[in-house]
Amino acid sequence: MWNLSQHTYEELREVVIDILLRRESVTYEPNQWASLTSGAAEVIGRRAAKSGQPPGRYDQPRLHPQDLELIRDVFWDLFRQGFITLGLNDSNPTWPWFRLSHFGQQALLTRSPYRFHNTTTFISLVKKEVPDLSSEAETYLEEAVAAFYADCLLAACVMIGVAAEAEFLRLVDVAAKSKAHGSVFAPVQKLAFIRQKITKFHSALKPLVSTLPRETVEDLDTNFAMIQSVLRIARNEAGHPTATAPGREQVYVFLQLFIPFARQLMRLRKALK
Repeated sequence: MWNLSQHTYEELREVVIDILLRRESVTYEPNQWASLTSGAAEVIGRRAAKSGQPPGRYDQPRLHPQDLELIRDVFWDLFRQGFITLGLNDSNPTWPWFRLSHFGQQALLTRSPYRFHNTTTFISLVKKEVPDLSSEAETYLEEAVAAFYADCLLAACVMIGVAAEAEFLRLVDVAAKSKAHGSVFAPVQKLAFIRQKITKFHSALKPLVSTLPRETVEDLDTNFAMIQSVLRIARNEAGHPTATAPGREQVYVFLQLFIPFARQLMRLRKALK
């Protein structure tokens, strides 16, 4: 056997995607379940083999039993997320045949600094950039990602917007308690509606920008004002009874926009406390 060590979900997902996108060469065309798992064993064995020490002539690539189960999870996660379509063509329309969907072919080729494929990886991405993310925002983001993968796109927009609002209100509270700037931001807390709070906060912040650290205000207009507006509008439109569901790609972008937005709020919290 080449390699019977266990691998993580992330490692196996990368192998599966590389096979499906033909970035890795395997013996059998990856269009049936058995072919995919045998191909994954080939790739893992090949990657594990040390340079100059190829596997023996009688060795066959095999997977650890736990890896097989994780690959099964990877496959069905990709199916639920719309990357995989069951059936190969009209002549082979059912399982165990499968192929990449047209959406999957394009989406899996796209490289993004904030690429994610489930709730856990998205929250990890956010916390990498925003270590002090509030538990309230985290809860709403988990709901948002779950809704996204369940194709409940309106619900996802609402949850992203609520998470953004939670983080913004945190910033308002910190600024209002600031010894240096509290008197400037305290009136923001007294306003009843979130849009009023946003407008008032921006007005109060503007005269202070030149006094704050450069890393705090760099790209402030983009990462704070513009993204906040986008997420708030997306939430409001999604919550309207006559709302039209946004596209999947659009909601994916909203999820990604949350990260630089929340990171900017964290920087402001540190500067204004």
